[in-house]
Amino acid sequence: MQNKKLLLAGVFIAAFFLNNVSAQSKKSSGIAAVKGNSYLNVGVGIGSYGLAGTGGFPFTASYEYGVAKNISAGVGLGYVKRKFATDDKYTYLIFEARGSYHFNELLQLANPKLDVYAGAGLVYRRYSYKYTVLFPGDEGQAAYTTDYKTSGGNVDAELHAGGRYLFNEHIGAYAEVGYGISPLQLGLTLVF
Repeated sequence: MQNKKLLLAGVFIAAFFLNNVSAQSKKSSGIAAVKGNSYLNVGVGIGSYGLAGTGGFPFTASYEYGVAKNISAGVGLGYVKRKFATDDKYTYLIFEARGSYHFNELLQLANPKLDVYAGAGLVYRRYSYKYTVLFPGDEGQAAYTTDYKTSGGNVDAELHAGGRYLFNEHIGAYAEVGYGISPLQLGLTLVF
């Protein structure tokens, strides 16, 4: 519940900020400009890699800045927490550096509200796992439990492809597939 409140607060702050920035630049051809624009995606993941159990959707966010005509670079993060049948809990957090190529000009997509992109990144995946083991007591002794914790992390390459559709100059929706926190991500995109 607290994650939902933080996400909602972030969206309201970003929307307030967007009211005070200049309009998004467009090329005269009608193709959306990339260079100089900032893209903020905030959403949820559908599915998660190798995690069963119950819990909410993975949360995801990414920020990219247009560094060249059709290229953006930035960072991303993702978070999911799952609970299994007993008191076992698994937390998964990713941090990524990412870059994207925007295909609108190459594909001659003259709709400035549409942005099609694909890219790659380097991801640090951090996990922690907490579980409880029930030990039967010796003869005449009561059973007892012991909590165990483990954690670790690794670095991986990441690929992604997606698209965003802008409802106005600053707000839209996005969908992205890839090997980040989940196979499919859906959410809100802000351009400023």
